[in-house]
Amino acid sequence: MTAHTAADPSVLALDFDGVICDALEECALVSWLGMHPHDTSVPGPDQLAAVPEEFVARFRRVRDYSRLLDHFAVAHLPQASTIVSQADFDRLFASLDPTAVRTFTQAATAARDHFRTEEADFWLELHTIYPGMDALLRRFNGSAVVVTAKDADSVRAILARHGLGHTVAEVFGETGAKAEAVQDVSARWGVPVERITFIDDNLTNAVRVAATGARSRWAQWGYQTPEHRAEAERLALTPLHLDEVAALVPAAPAAA
Repeated sequence: MTAHTAADPSVLALDFDGVICDALEECALVSWLGMHPHDTSVPGPDQLAAVPEEFVARFRRVRDYSRLLDHFAVAHLPQASTIVSQADFDRLFASLDPTAVRTFTQAATAARDHFRTEEADFWLELHTIYPGMDALLRRFNGSAVVVTAKDADSVRAILARHGLGHTVAEVFGETGAKAEAVQDVSARWGVPVERITFIDDNLTNAVRVAATGARSRWAQWGYQTPEHRAEAERLALTPLHLDEVAALVPAAPAAA
């Protein structure tokens, strides 16, 4: 890993799904297989086509309120289609048996591992990079980290597919502890936390990281809700639109 000092350019800490990468279909597919038998003799495209439309619709709603793979289990509840607030979502998630949630997460992870290793082309094609994010990562080359609920191996494989593997110094995978990850980077890299810019499409994560003193921005191109937008305005949390990403790229040094 590249050595860092306090004199280095600002550090970028990014969520993955919903910020760098759009992977809604992949997440819906592995979530479906988290509760249903996965016949590995059936090719991935056929598996995806077999996911019921009503489940995908519920998953889209659930995705807006989720921070972890565990949370996707809520999409299997018929009541998920009626969620209109974070409180609604939290109540439904709390109603799930913890053992069932662990079983779901293990099965969804196993399905993801299968597609990633045995049907790599299909799996990788389910992930696209949001416009402008590739250029942002290249300009922050070596001064960027990913902090995500997705597993680190998947993140690395997707970045490599898009020629971005070298741009990210570290991946904090399968974590919801994003504020702690930002503080860890600050301490180990010797970079004041105020010089770390954090971007996440989940409002809860953005608020928690803002409390560390980092420059936390709430991405508007991922997953959010009207409720979250109203709450962000109340908290004076700065939103970030996709067409503003270029402004985060540090200016090149002036010629001598």
